[in-house]
Amino acid sequence: MIVTERFVFIHLHKTGGRTLNDIITRCIPHSRVIGYHYPRSEIPAESADLPVVGLVRNPWDWYVSWYAFNRRPKISNQLFNVVSDSGQGTFKSTISNLINLGSDSSASKQYRDDLIRLLPDSLDGNRAAGLTKASIRDFSTDETGYYSWLTGRMLGNAPDEQTFIGHFENLQDDFLAIMLKLSVKETEALRTELDKHERKNMSRHSHYSHYYDDELQDLVARKEQRLIEKYAYEFESIKPPGVAYEFPADLYTGANQGFRKLLGRESNYLQLHCDFDVEVLRNKIEQIPAAKWLESGREKLFAVHKDTQSLLLVLFEDFKHKKPDYLEFYGELQNELRPLVDYVARYYQNNGFIVRLLLAKLLAGGKIPHHTDAGYSLLNCHRVHIPIITNDQVAFVVGGEEINMQVGEFWEINNGVDHAVENRSDEDRIHIIIDWMPNYAGKSEEEVLTSDQPEGADSGRPPLETTNAMIAQAYHVHQSGQAARAESLYRQVLHIDAGHVIANNLLGLLFLQTKRFDEAVIYI
Repeated sequence: MIVTERFVFIHLHKTGGRTLNDIITRCIPHSRVIGYHYPRSEIPAESADLPVVGLVRNPWDWYVSWYAFNRRPKISNQLFNVVSDSGQGTFKSTISNLINLGSDSSASKQYRDDLIRLLPDSLDGNRAAGLTKASIRDFSTDETGYYSWLTGRMLGNAPDEQTFIGHFENLQDDFLAIMLKLSVKETEALRTELDKHERKNMSRHSHYSHYYDDELQDLVARKEQRLIEKYAYEFESIKPPGVAYEFPADLYTGANQGFRKLLGRESNYLQLHCDFDVEVLRNKIEQIPAAKWLESGREKLFAVHKDTQSLLLVLFEDFKHKKPDYLEFYGELQNELRPLVDYVARYYQNNGFIVRLLLAKLLAGGKIPHHTDAGYSLLNCHRVHIPIITNDQVAFVVGGEEINMQVGEFWEINNGVDHAVENRSDEDRIHIIIDWMPNYAGKSEEEVLTSDQPEGADSGRPPLETTNAMIAQAYHVHQSGQAARAESLYRQVLHIDAGHVIANNLLGLLFLQTKRFDEAVIYI
């Protein structure tokens, strides 16, 4: 709670209050911090007539955020420890217990008794749940869920002209609109600070809808109904129907803080959507001239893609780029691509950025042979395939598992394991491929994309050991008589380091051996 001369700001848990606490105390002279997560009842008597300002959050999202936060290492919250059965409960059981904490069931009464035994008598020095023994003794209702009760405790239940509530989802605009309405003279200073502190989502969990099955979704809807209606919230489903995921066991335990393909949920494929309308985009793609598909030359650079044609829209290559390059043709498809890109971003909690985006055509009767992808940006991104034009005769194989992707489906594939594609039909197949790069730490794109490079390394040139390994592999393939594959590998080295002497000489030698004399003289 912060008291100023014009208003009282009350920090409801998990609604961005820490950011506003910092900015308010920095921008508004004579603001006073009264306490951490103090409720409305604790407003000092001399400030009791001031307007109260706070924020609320979508209840379904709030419960996910609360659960994820309290699972972090070194977070000690008596409330979480009790309703999660000392951390042993699942997301569903823990949140069900929390929602029903005020009910008349014997289990809920036992949870309240446990909390009364553990919680402090007062909020003095509180840095945790912001609850006391007395607050839990007064919490007994089958009518509402915990979040509605907590919101009422913190911000008040009775409607009045002195309470101003914004939406967490629109934090900056709503908060500044309230400041203007209250004639706070430091509003522009607050705006400047909020602009500097753009809210970045650093959560490791994905979109909140992923963790709800129908039963838990309905429980929140029933128990938080009045709050949902009052603030016009609804459940946004960013997942295939009928799917619910548990939080990965290692999300915050320290067992694995690194990147996980498919969010750790599957081994080969993860379906993000099952029936997206791509008709408008398909119509636009069908108008692309045939010659345009030949411009990227990707099929020449990589032997595995010899039966493909590509249109590069967002380009990034390790060691050649510092950040993604949005190419000119992206602008021509931007409006049609936007709904697809937005869905992928929401699925991954808007926590990252597009590192690569392309249209990939697999020609009729063509194959992409078995291979695994390599390179930092490819192995540390979520690679999402979206079929735009396809048929039942196109087989995708990842990790030995074969599926047929249908138009409008979204699939993340594990491109770090062996995978292949075969178009057994007489029609070309076209996919959108989106590579989504997570950004858990709120870094710049360049910082994220060069995090694998040694300190002081030249971001425009790969480490010597990398190119040496690529040359060794290419030479081995060359010596075994696989000229086409060796050529592709030599070209990949030259693509990232055009002056590489050994790669130039070996490619020239290969051309001599295959009687391509005009090309040989270019490289030797």
